[in-house]
Amino acid sequence: MTRRIAFLGLLLVAIGGTAVAAESRQPNIVILMVDDLGWNHISASQPTMGTYPEYCRTPHIAKLANDGLSFTHAYAQPNCAPTRAAMLSGQYPARPSNDVYVVGNLNRFGRGGIRKGEAHFRGPEQSEDVAPEAITLAEAMQRNGYATAHIGKYHVGGHRGQQTMPENAGFDINIGGHSQGHQPVCFASEKDGTWQFRNLGLGHFDRFAAPYDADYVRRRGLPESLIGTSKHVSDAVGDAMEETIRTLASGEKPFYLQFHTYAVHGPVRARPDLKEAANASSKKLTEYAGFIAGVDENVGRLRSVLDDPNGDGDSSDSITGSTLILFTSDNGGTHDSNAPLKGVKGMFTEGGIRVPLIACWPGVVPPGTVTDRKVHSVDYYPTCLELAGGEWTPTEEKHPLDGESFASALKQPESAEKRGPVFYLFPGYLDKRARPCVVVIDDIEGKRYKQTYDYETDAWELYCLSDDQGEQQNLIDTERTIAATLSKKIHAWLTQQHPSWQPKYPLETSSGQPAGPPPVLAATRAESR
Repeated sequence: MTRRIAFLGLLLVAIGGTAVAAESRQPNIVILMVDDLGWNHISASQPTMGTYPEYCRTPHIAKLANDGLSFTHAYAQPNCAPTRAAMLSGQYPARPSNDVYVVGNLNRFGRGGIRKGEAHFRGPEQSEDVAPEAITLAEAMQRNGYATAHIGKYHVGGHRGQQTMPENAGFDINIGGHSQGHQPVCFASEKDGTWQFRNLGLGHFDRFAAPYDADYVRRRGLPESLIGTSKHVSDAVGDAMEETIRTLASGEKPFYLQFHTYAVHGPVRARPDLKEAANASSKKLTEYAGFIAGVDENVGRLRSVLDDPNGDGDSSDSITGSTLILFTSDNGGTHDSNAPLKGVKGMFTEGGIRVPLIACWPGVVPPGTVTDRKVHSVDYYPTCLELAGGEWTPTEEKHPLDGESFASALKQPESAEKRGPVFYLFPGYLDKRARPCVVVIDDIEGKRYKQTYDYETDAWELYCLSDDQGEQQNLIDTERTIAATLSKKIHAWLTQQHPSWQPKYPLETSSGQPAGPPPVLAATRAESR
């Protein structure tokens, strides 16, 4: 009798506690990061605030948003490598274990910007890789009992040799990740009897490069017109993703997977059927729309393999309920306007740094919800650690984290604490798109403000994003109290005391000395005299 009662109790717990079980165990975490996808270049109303252009058709991403939580104010760094470094390290570039401020170097003059001889400053030296001594997010997840994998673009390892490659930075599986910043080709080609994606990384995707055959087309439900044609890189990346998840799902550990697509970085070339189905106003946008559609297909493929990891058509082995998907981009869009946001990739205006973010975890994340909580790339590290149980966390002395966890916002978006200020320090030049500046985004008295200091002009700009997300009306002369408050927050952030806090400032061309933090503003013009 006692055994029957105990069994009945366990059965009731199993029936009634599914969501609790999904939430309490260590979830699998998949971060699907698209390259160069604009904030509103997806046909999902919630994360784009209903502003997406008509040519964007992404039904799988729209369903992800309907099934999950959309963040309308997620922020990244203004271009590829610094975002990936911030995510992997959980740190702003001012930490030596990150030290990645921009792709390449901080003296990228020309192309319509300030000429080198005209600039008042020059950019300091920086790194292109997350430092070997950093405790990466992948390493931290391993210490919390996770299997780890990276697929696709990495960009912040390999410049300094093997020591900074993904397999030496905490990833058990690495397919594609090294120093390369983009795909040189979008289609495979034949050479000496073998098919390959020429000059793409270390050749990891060549085993998926064979032309589409009848079995592949049938299995995926693709048009028969593709049979015998060259494989598209997005499909090869999706093939690698499916293979990897099947491997990880068959193991005993929860897993952390970075699924970082090469799309939609240029060259922008879509699979023929996706391009043909696109409805855009120009040849350029038709290619772009088709390229985005390929990303959307991979979102669908990801959800399908999570629902049926062994691919036998039976979802009894589904891991969907124990997996969190985070869908985002590494910076603002560059192939089309990001309107109503101002600017493009590389700029510190909203169009350069605001990105889509959708979180989906059935049974835990409330479906169809929206939050305007700020999120920055440095927040993924502490969020993943909290969701993993946080049994192991890097110490403040060894590897301090600059981000704030948004784990509570995933589960209770309405009651979660608001995030503190988001900061940017950029001490160099990126052609016409960026020059030395400091930026803060913060909420004051129920409204969201963004303030920027430009070193070249020694001038401030202030915008109320709540009323003016297009950054059209500079309030620096009319909202002096708010401007003064935000300038103090910038100063406090830049001058914080920690051995590993070493912000790099633009160097004055005349003296070679660092410019230092911007001046603190007075609350009134009279006080500043």
